[in-house]
Amino acid sequence: MINTLEGSDYLAFISYAHADDVRCHNWVSFFAAELQRGLEAVMRGVHLPPVHKSGDNGPVAGALGPELRERIDKSFAMVVVVHDNYVLSPWCRAELEYFRERFGEEGCRERLYVVALSEPAMQQVAGGETWRRLPAGQLWMPFFDELQRGEPVDIYMAPQLVTPAFKGLFNRLREDFVAKLRAAQALQQPLPIVARAGGDGAEPPPRPTVPVVAGDVRIYIESNRHELNLWQPLGEQMRRRWAKVAAAGLAGAAGAAAPPVPVPALQLRARGLPVEQIDQFPCLDDADGVVLLWGRKTPDALVAQINKVENKMSPGRDVAPGVVVYLMPPQQTSAEPVPAWGWQVLRFEARTPDDIDVVDDEDDELEGFLRRVLARRLQREAAGAGR
Repeated sequence: MINTLEGSDYLAFISYAHADDVRCHNWVSFFAAELQRGLEAVMRGVHLPPVHKSGDNGPVAGALGPELRERIDKSFAMVVVVHDNYVLSPWCRAELEYFRERFGEEGCRERLYVVALSEPAMQQVAGGETWRRLPAGQLWMPFFDELQRGEPVDIYMAPQLVTPAFKGLFNRLREDFVAKLRAAQALQQPLPIVARAGGDGAEPPPRPTVPVVAGDVRIYIESNRHELNLWQPLGEQMRRRWAKVAAAGLAGAAGAAAPPVPVPALQLRARGLPVEQIDQFPCLDDADGVVLLWGRKTPDALVAQINKVENKMSPGRDVAPGVVVYLMPPQQTSAEPVPAWGWQVLRFEARTPDDIDVVDDEDDELEGFLRRVLARRLQREAAGAGR
């Protein structure tokens, strides 16, 4: 039995000992929230069911009842979180044993993730009979502190700001999980039905492939204490060009004989991208493009800001196309419209916020930025479909 994504009521069934969550200051609960948020950020446009923690809305002792069995049946994957109390819990062992029985060796290899919060606890539990029946070579991820191997790594260093140690481990788990989700999503797509031509038995020529962009396309435009609301009129100017640029780009990719392609909506972050609080963002994986403002910043400050934004992109992922908007007349006389650390600089008239717009000489450059945003999104969709 292997669940499809479409047939799953839960994204992941997290099996853990409630006492471990309490002892580790809600570590499992925070992890579950980050897993949901992180997967939704990458799989934007795909409806994902919720993550389910085994301790929520159900018994935690006694026989493994039909309700809990059904939740495991309806879960796309299982995440086992191991600490000291997990080792002592027959209930947790029963959940793992039931998952193995229902999903078999392939399910355990493909859909079982083991998160070790304690190296001694993991070594102890791995020697048990239930774990010995798992497929050979079952891997587990060490989310324990390298200096205190019996304690988990901290998830947060400040509210919503994850630690580098957690982020590195979490991204590896998430990337593997996303690959499994995309593979399952591809299997759900119906195979095309090719009608035979009448009479001579010849096959009709293949129809052109129509590019598909799933969900909205997102451009994040900076807001800061000096230009709190500038992102709104700036975004409106980009929206006005987006329909034309995207329609032309999609039609060109599909070919002249293809049917019209729906143009995805261009969305902006609800209140702009508060770059001064960028450290509180776990990642910017869902950004298809980023726009920064060169208003009252010195060149050095701008370069530092660009570095912060690029560091929020996941390792191994292409950085989203980015431009710097140079506000005219300059708000700071020392700033000049020069290349900004590899980001293209576009000049915008900003004498009145309502009329902000790119200068005529650089109108083509703005449309070029939007074409790069579309091209990157199409590449990401193609890569996801091919997994």
